[in-house]
Amino acid sequence: MKISVVQLNYTIADFTYNFEKISRAMHEHKAADLIVFSELCISGYYPYDLLTYDEVINRQNQIIDKIKTLTKTLDTAVVIGAATAIAGLKKFHNSALVIAEGEIVHCYHKQLIPSYGVFDETRHFIAGQNNKLSFKFKGQHLAILICEDIWYDNHQGYLINPIDDLPQNLDALIVLNASPSMFGKFEQRLQIAKNITKKIQAPVIYSSQVGGYDELIYDGASFVCNAKSELMALADSFKEGSFSIDLERLPQAILNAPYQDNPQAFVLQQLICGLKDYVHKCGFKGVVVGSSGGIDSALTLAIATLSLGEDNVKAITMPSVYSSEGSVSDSVELCQNLGIELFTREIKEEFLLTCRNFSKAFGTEPKKLTKENMQARIRGRIVMEYSNDTGFLMLTTGNKSELAVGYATLYGDMCGALNCIGDLYKNDVYALSNYINQAYGELIPQSIIDKAPSAELSEGQKDSDSLPDYDHLDAILKLYLERDLLADDEIKRLESIVAEVDLIEQKRIYRLVELAEFKRKQAPQILFIQRRPFGMGRRMPTTAKFNK
Repeated sequence: MKISVVQLNYTIADFTYNFEKISRAMHEHKAADLIVFSELCISGYYPYDLLTYDEVINRQNQIIDKIKTLTKTLDTAVVIGAATAIAGLKKFHNSALVIAEGEIVHCYHKQLIPSYGVFDETRHFIAGQNNKLSFKFKGQHLAILICEDIWYDNHQGYLINPIDDLPQNLDALIVLNASPSMFGKFEQRLQIAKNITKKIQAPVIYSSQVGGYDELIYDGASFVCNAKSELMALADSFKEGSFSIDLERLPQAILNAPYQDNPQAFVLQQLICGLKDYVHKCGFKGVVVGSSGGIDSALTLAIATLSLGEDNVKAITMPSVYSSEGSVSDSVELCQNLGIELFTREIKEEFLLTCRNFSKAFGTEPKKLTKENMQARIRGRIVMEYSNDTGFLMLTTGNKSELAVGYATLYGDMCGALNCIGDLYKNDVYALSNYINQAYGELIPQSIIDKAPSAELSEGQKDSDSLPDYDHLDAILKLYLERDLLADDEIKRLESIVAEVDLIEQKRIYRLVELAEFKRKQAPQILFIQRRPFGMGRRMPTTAKFNK
């Protein structure tokens, strides 16, 4: 039996667009006996509260009817993901439908409903029970599971393991997925699939969604493992794609080169995918970034240019009283290297006027911190004005280390709609910048990479004046934010670094993290790449009082 696996980049609740993609794939693979799509593919994963609108479910069901018709016309069957209503309840099953000859011949409801990390499916879905776990199709004995169903061993306290209930003598297990990409996720899911093949002595066919959706990025990387736990087929990461296999003639190899063997290449492609999809799906012309001449804005501009092309990226340098000559000259060189337009908008006079008006109104000179924030907010306002006037999306540029400890100004350098690098610790920023220069030539001037980090908001200011060096800060933050997700050897490595920092200083950093929660609640969306990103991945109360 010939099975085609198709991974597509859906737009949430754009049913016409999604159906056109599915229909095109069905025509391209009409020679297949069975075409496997991904979890909730008709609506795209995950519609959240759009599911509360009857119109959304009605449109989805209309598309299902169109797919039924296509299966008759093309004489091929499909496996699709959909939300199916539960009589008498305002919740749904997350379902896989097998459609052949115009009819639903098998329906499976997801049994493990995740509600941790970035997941919140229990808000809308109820676990399937009393499922018929397998079906016969063209002489083959097949079973279907959906995403979390294979993650029982992920220590979430599930009471059942769907793998244990699979029948004997399966010819294949099909798994529909919409699995967000994070560090190490592909290797983890591949190992889970290999373990399953050993247990059921049958191949696992894994079909996943691809593309960016708000903060989340889905890597695709659909695959097939044979009954010997060998990887036999692998689709591209971060690209639409497909492959076909003959279930009765495995093994055969249809392998694309994964990014997973190069961590920096993987991160870059993930961020490019996420930014490109966010901009295009939201309908923006391009992006604009305030260019400080520092490493964070330089990396953001480089990612934006690689994602969107040089004509769709604009930069603005805004020198002030304390700006070094290099902050402007480095911005000029960076933008020349990238081939993007750079505007200069000096703020010195505006800043001095703001200080005078403050003194006039309140009878006292603004304090040092107030002056620093004044400059940041003037710059944020200027970039927002350009964004309003041109329709270009404003990107913000804070890294995870700075966001963690609140080293950022609300309504200033935190202005923007999206942050490409907000899930990168400062050392990750340097590593990715160096990789980009190795892979694409020196796009980011070495002078930017080599200079001491500084917000340049006061005379001679350096990040090191108020923060530990980033080797130590990043280690402290990783242990504080992610310890329970780290491997033992990684914890030991980080602990050896943190041990070099005074205990009082460690506790000061912990306190800074908690005090900055109110800022992060108001921060722009961040493209997720870490195991515990700020936002959906780490949900903390603002008014709590906890001293580690």
